[in-house]
Amino acid sequence: MILITPRKEKALQALLVSRTRAEAAKAAGIGESTLREYIKDPEFSAAYKQAAAELLNSATMQLRQNLTAAIDRLGQIVTDDTEASPAQISAARTLLDFNLKFTELTDVLDRLTELERWKDESNG
Repeated sequence: MILITPRKEKALQALLVSRTRAEAAKAAGIGESTLREYIKDPEFSAAYKQAAAELLNSATMQLRQNLTAAIDRLGQIVTDDTEASPAQISAARTLLDFNLKFTELTDVLDRLTELERWKDESNG
């Protein structure tokens, strides 16, 4: 864990939740120029990148935990004859979009794995 001052920590947290740097500076109680200087600081920048990565990982884990339930519910809506047609169409479209994106991502990852294997064999 990278150690930064409490004032910089407040700025870092504000950066994580604010839409703009101006909002972050205001929320942290510092000027925008001070925030720019913080961002230029390698330790602050590293701490920010680490915190942003942790936030993204946490959000990704939450999404994964709810993914199966969401897909199951969408499937129920699609097959439930008592649901209104717009709800069924929306659920079906969502499932199709998700499936397409998942298939594309899986294909890209498979290709990347194959390229890495080929590279290792060529270098080995």
